[in-house]
Amino acid sequence: GQMENTIGNLTSSIIESINNIFSNLFSSVDNGIYELLDEIVFVGPNIVEKNNFVKLFGKNPNSGILLVCNSLILGIFIFYLISLLFSHITYSKIQPPLAFIFKAIILIIVMNNSLWICKQIINIVYLVSGSICEIGEGLFGEEISFVNFMTKINDKIYTSKSSVLDVTSFDGIIKTFTTFGFMNLIFSYSLRYIMIQVFTLLFPFAVLLGIYDKTTWISKAIIKALMTLLLEQVLVSLILVLSFSLSLSSDLSKVLYIGIIYSLMKANTYMYMIFGGISTSISSNIGTISKGGNK
Repeated sequence: GQMENTIGNLTSSIIESINNIFSNLFSSVDNGIYELLDEIVFVGPNIVEKNNFVKLFGKNPNSGILLVCNSLILGIFIFYLISLLFSHITYSKIQPPLAFIFKAIILIIVMNNSLWICKQIINIVYLVSGSICEIGEGLFGEEISFVNFMTKINDKIYTSKSSVLDVTSFDGIIKTFTTFGFMNLIFSYSLRYIMIQVFTLLFPFAVLLGIYDKTTWISKAIIKALMTLLLEQVLVSLILVLSFSLSLSSDLSKVLYIGIIYSLMKANTYMYMIFGGISTSISSNIGTISKGGNK
């Protein structure tokens, strides 16, 4: 009998320690991570307005990335002239010189204003995702955000007065999944945040490569990747609004919460499957970025 009591005491103290460890983890994640998520998921034009980013991009055609792009224009013209000469020898089809020059002039103007253009595209997507959240706010009477979403989950899970949650209970399992799910979201959406900046820096190169027929596929791939990354937040805002529409009384609704978090984790994969572009979903081998095919 004493042996069983000792084992029982030991087991309960181990479970208590595990519950304490997890509860500390949950509270530290709850305190900081969700406001961060709201910031990095809903990307506005300020992502490309930061002073250092503008310096890197180029404040004028003679600085930053724009300087590199403008110096490559001559190279593209020389490349075209050589191709034109060879086309007479080999009778291969090539862009007519007038069409090439006309296209080049327009695209060079676009290239030198590409930061402004990217800012407008980011702003439009930001306004669309913001409007979806506002519609949800009007319908359900609460602000649609990750902070509020998590508050809703916690209200459902921490029904008892104690702040220590039993990890082995159904609520505990759901809380564990949601916490690790949200940590995964932080990783994948911070990767997306960086990739939006990277593809904005590549945007002038994409415009430049659009001048010559043979390289337009590269420019299409770059623009498609940027658009897919941006449009992801429209899908995320739809999923969030949907999560606020669920009535949460039963265990089924708690399981649906797991579905919501899983769909937020998969949002990028779905966008990638529909439109191509690049994937920023964090898998077990942390962040393999795979390039979409040229559809």
